[in-house]
Amino acid sequence: MNETLIKYKEYLLARNQSLTYFNFMRVFFHYLVKKELNFIDITQATLTEFFNNGKNYSSSSKNQFIKSGRSYGEFLQIPKEQNEWVKMKLIKVERRLPEYLTLDDIKTAIKYIATYNARLDVNKIEIVLYFMFYTGVRKSELLNLKRESFDLENCAVTIYEQKTKQEKIIYYPAKLKERIQSYFNTSQEQGNSFNITLGELNYLFGDIMSKHLGKRIKPHLTRHGGARYMLEKGVPATIVQKILGHKSLATTLIYLDPDQKMIERIYKEKMH
Repeated sequence: MNETLIKYKEYLLARNQSLTYFNFMRVFFHYLVKKELNFIDITQATLTEFFNNGKNYSSSSKNQFIKSGRSYGEFLQIPKEQNEWVKMKLIKVERRLPEYLTLDDIKTAIKYIATYNARLDVNKIEIVLYFMFYTGVRKSELLNLKRESFDLENCAVTIYEQKTKQEKIIYYPAKLKERIQSYFNTSQEQGNSFNITLGELNYLFGDIMSKHLGKRIKPHLTRHGGARYMLEKGVPATIVQKILGHKSLATTLIYLDPDQKMIERIYKEKMH
């Protein structure tokens, strides 16, 4: 099982997918080893016993196990009707307002990197952060992006959306046009359009930005922040929905719900 689990990790990495599913499966495999079971031998009773074995998993964690089991089953090419994890329904979890990065957060982080961090190419990182914020691209989409997909004249780029397995066209502000074009002209493409690696992204968000901003920062927070920014600027929710690739408009509308930070900022702007 260990060899298969390692191959699953390589499977996720090859697709620039998060290792969250791998980590949840590793916990489940530890349980299977104690029970002397293989993944293909599990039943609904096995899963019920796993969740009731005293770990007190939250509803969100249980959902992550379910999603991980489904993903691992796809990796093994097990038919859905034979994968016990597929038969389990996801638990309804009370939706909380998503955390997000503001444009000011990004500007502050860039100033910090420019002043104190010589390891990263500041020009590249600045372009990447603004591009992620203004377009809402996911980490995996950014890492798979090629320069041939850019229409520099029209500030447009065609991306392959991992979740829907379809291509779509997204746009970025004209103020990024010259900077992106200049970077492309002076730096040969290596791996992807911005020559950014998974390791660099993890270091940027997990170490540098998290340490400086005083909270755990993930690449997805630029997407959340960009969504809020677009909606606040008056971009129709249905357009933001298309840009982000949300199946449901309700998912997009979450970003319209004001949190305390937004309430304070907008109140002060309007009531000065």
